[in-house]
Amino acid sequence: MIPEDSACNRKNNIPGHICPFDGQTKPNLYKNVQLDYKKNDVNIKNWIDQMRGKYDYYTPQSKRLKMNKGSRFLMYLDGHGGDGYTKMQDTTYLLDFEMAKITREMNFLNRYSESFLISDSCGAVTLYEKIEAPNMILLGSSSLNEKSYSNGRDQTLLVAKTDKFSFVNNEFLQAGGKLRSNALVSIKDQYEIYDPAFMKCHAKLILTNKSKQPYEIKANDFWRSKQQKPQVIVKLRNTNYAQQQFINMLGF
Repeated sequence: MIPEDSACNRKNNIPGHICPFDGQTKPNLYKNVQLDYKKNDVNIKNWIDQMRGKYDYYTPQSKRLKMNKGSRFLMYLDGHGGDGYTKMQDTTYLLDFEMAKITREMNFLNRYSESFLISDSCGAVTLYEKIEAPNMILLGSSSLNEKSYSNGRDQTLLVAKTDKFSFVNNEFLQAGGKLRSNALVSIKDQYEIYDPAFMKCHAKLILTNKSKQPYEIKANDFWRSKQQKPQVIVKLRNTNYAQQQFINMLGF
């Protein structure tokens, strides 16, 4: 979900590119990104529908978040916010008690086994402090009454290209970063990369499962995709010549 298509914005002097580093074009974070919701489709209603698994009859499968009781779910919210809320499109608000209600319903509907919810905004962690649903890992870039700050200033665009929290996360995830170099990196290790001196605020981590410690949770369980190879089922009888040629091409 991206409300503003910055890569294709006419103000972008390198169309089709989004790079977190000032004065550089690589890595291009826009490459191979699948956008299911953009512009006005990014709103509170559609986001809540995704979390609950409730859709309009005509919602295509590509816009449905398919989860079950065995799913590990990672959500990253990045935008403007404040103590007890975050904003979408600068016009609508998601409040802390609504987040608590939605996660409680997700648990009731067996939508996940573990969820890792991340928020990067001012007062970010306060959005999660009312959550009581089990097996939730909650991470905010800043604490109560704190701001989250942008990082750097691109000399061409004359604006900041990323936030400090997101910048540190990108370094963590890139090749050569801590996550890629050690498959046993834990959520505790990730939490320790947030330096208050650099970020000018204090990130906070909350676990609703009190019997589990951050060092026991592997970061790769959430950050690395574990998609299975799609299963192709083909009916072999009553096929015409074109269908048979296609089947042969697939190697069946």
